[in-house]
Amino acid sequence: MEALMNRKYLAFSLILALCLLLLSGCSPSPTAVTVGGRKVDASEYAFYLSYNRISVGEASGTILYDEEDTAAAKAAALEQIVTNEVVRLKCEEFGLELTEEQRETLARNKEYLVESLGGTAAYLEYLNQSVLTDRAYDKLQENDYYAQLLYDHMKVDSEAYFTDEALRRYFAEHYATAKYIYISLLDDDGQRLDKEVRDNLLETAIGLQEQALLPDASFEALMTEHNQDLTMTTEGIVVGELESRSIEYLDTLFNLEENAVSSVITTSDGYYILKRCPVPASYYDEHQTDIFLAACDDRFGDSMEAWKTEYTVTVSKVVDKMDLTNLSEFVK
Repeated sequence: MEALMNRKYLAFSLILALCLLLLSGCSPSPTAVTVGGRKVDASEYAFYLSYNRISVGEASGTILYDEEDTAAAKAAALEQIVTNEVVRLKCEEFGLELTEEQRETLARNKEYLVESLGGTAAYLEYLNQSVLTDRAYDKLQENDYYAQLLYDHMKVDSEAYFTDEALRRYFAEHYATAKYIYISLLDDDGQRLDKEVRDNLLETAIGLQEQALLPDASFEALMTEHNQDLTMTTEGIVVGELESRSIEYLDTLFNLEENAVSSVITTSDGYYILKRCPVPASYYDEHQTDIFLAACDDRFGDSMEAWKTEYTVTVSKVVDKMDLTNLSEFVK
């Protein structure tokens, strides 16, 4: 009986030691990427690659990835890693650290996750399925906090950076009124119309665009008569450049000169003819806070791109051994 108890105790001790190793901060994984003085090991790099498999068309279990898929995922992973590590480097430079309250929140969130999964063993299985280690999980959870610290630091500085004159200049360069004529390619059930019908509607759209270019044309009159988007009035909508980039049919708005009309823009749901118009004079005073926040976002994005050029990025040879099918081999 004593020998049996000893064997059970030994087995328990081995399991406990394994859990402690997995949950410890040490990294038996080789360095994959170095950004400045910060190192990202192969385990963490494997998670980024796994995350980016989705963007190259991951399907459950049967997809075969080619070299182009792997290259695309590696490029996206490296971009994300460099961004996150530069955020940490800049936080170190500016003396920005997580508060005790933030660290306690992170710890509570992790405890809740472990409990909700059913304990440490289930948590370790969750990490395994997610191509994660415990240390990488902790670091990824911290990333959002550090990014917010850096953004808030820059935002305080931006209050002095964006004087009234500078903010008005930003507003003039990065805001416009968009007006458009929309012709739907969908039927009443939301299904795409037949190709022949779509081709005929394209001819209609081209004809309207040509009319809009005539010297005496009234774009607003054409909108009233032909626009099928009832939410778009002849007054148009004021949009910022950052917002326009996320809207398919407005993506080219800021490529237009003021009062210029676009060519026909084709999207999955319809044809658009776009016109860039000036912004009402009262808009700045009525939306100054929102304009300031948009300017901060823009400045932060520009600053990040500039900061990335300050650091040397090195990719180790272990990355060459990694592809989208063998990632679990590198999670240690």
